[in-house]
Amino acid sequence: MMVRRTRFWIAGALVLAAGTVPAAAQQAPVTMTLEEALDLARRNNPAYRQAANDEGQADWAAREAYAQLLPSVTASNTFSYQASGTPRVGNLSAAEFGLGRTPVYYTSSYNLNMSMQLSGATFFRMAQQKANARAVEARVDAAEYVMASAVTQAYLAALRARDGVTIAQSALESADEAFKLAEARASVGAATKLDVTQAQVDRGRAEVGLLQAENLYDTERLRLLQTIGVTVDREVQLTSEFTVFEPTWTLDDLTATALESHPQLVSARRAESAAFAASKAAWSTYLPSLSLFGNFSGFIRKAGDTQFLITQAKNSAANRIASCEQLNAISAGLSNPLPNRPSNCTAEYAFTAADEAAIIADNNKFPFNYTGTPAYFQAQVSIPIFDGFTREQQLQTARVAADDARHQRRAEELARRTEVATAMLNLNTAYRTVQIEERNAAGAAEQLEIARERYRLGAGCGASGVAAQSGGLCTTFLELTRAQEQKVRADQAHLAAVYMFHETLATLEAAVGRSLR
Repeated sequence: MMVRRTRFWIAGALVLAAGTVPAAAQQAPVTMTLEEALDLARRNNPAYRQAANDEGQADWAAREAYAQLLPSVTASNTFSYQASGTPRVGNLSAAEFGLGRTPVYYTSSYNLNMSMQLSGATFFRMAQQKANARAVEARVDAAEYVMASAVTQAYLAALRARDGVTIAQSALESADEAFKLAEARASVGAATKLDVTQAQVDRGRAEVGLLQAENLYDTERLRLLQTIGVTVDREVQLTSEFTVFEPTWTLDDLTATALESHPQLVSARRAESAAFAASKAAWSTYLPSLSLFGNFSGFIRKAGDTQFLITQAKNSAANRIASCEQLNAISAGLSNPLPNRPSNCTAEYAFTAADEAAIIADNNKFPFNYTGTPAYFQAQVSIPIFDGFTREQQLQTARVAADDARHQRRAEELARRTEVATAMLNLNTAYRTVQIEERNAAGAAEQLEIARERYRLGAGCGASGVAAQSGGLCTTFLELTRAQEQKVRADQAHLAAVYMFHETLATLEAAVGRSLR
């Protein structure tokens, strides 16, 4: 797995977001190396940031799957208020039943529920979500490497355009020197007006070439910043330099590295594992499930008027005494008295000061001194039998997805082999091309220097540019122009070969999955 670098850099007063910079601070150009460009892209490239955001979501999905092993707990607390008045029982008033006006009541209660559901799917889902999290992590690594490859290619394209400006400037200097030589020779009658006009046209073409090269450089820098995902309100100077070297890697070593650790291949393997875990999770729907439930609750009520409760208790005691005395009278009239009759009704049922104190104490327990209700527990086992082939369809879909992921992984392995071999061949060709074009550029430079010197001296030429004697050496302005054009073409070809080498090396790095520089 690629280790995501988190090195942050600060370059002067650079502002790479949508913020504003004071005008005085916008004058100095900003330098940027390739490493700094990659660090910025990791923080700002929109496509990569979208992929990176998925990692946090996948991690929480895995945590949620493991949390199914813990019970779900809910707690509630209820407070209620009932004003004083005469309650109703259906369509009748409580007064019709002999009940008087009730006082204010304050009620408090709590409820604590715990539940848990376990099945084979619970454990398979844990493995599935863990595999998904690993797959997302690998996918983020792959997205980072794709982003890094794109930034590297854009950086190289900008450098190529920058060096193209240098070549265009050199061509303009050469054309300007040739124009000055033509004017100097024409002033002494050693060159024609046509030579001066041709030199002026060549210089104008060189100016156009420089203008186009500078425009291309500006365009490539804008594309680089777009790839990075930032905007800059001033000039950006690219400072990284790359050298051409002879590739010494072997195809077998690079292929082995790519097959072992390439981020895209690792992502394909993780996706295959996640798909396989999903197929096992789909099979788990055939397993039974266990549901557990528990409840704890309590209740407390307080009357707003304690005297109402005392009066109610006294009336109840008086009613019990009257009932007791009535039973004593009935028992006395029987030939066989009732058991335990007669009894001391007043002593047994009289309302005492202790009873009154107990009522007052019970009424002062509000709001949290609850009276608990009996705890309740429940366990339930469910066995799936038939659901209209829904499970079979889901299982088949998951198996097909796992098989597709396996084929995708094999396709990625084949692609790695082919891309590494192709990039290696292209890199070797690019290296040899650089060597050839370097010799060509040196030869063209030497040829231009000879032609320029001979034209400056006018060796063997008359004013018309024709050889003054048989066998004399003469360099006409047309030949000087051709030498200049050959020099420009040779420099451009050498530049193209150099950056073809670097771009091919970047392609090989992308195919292998790690930096080779």
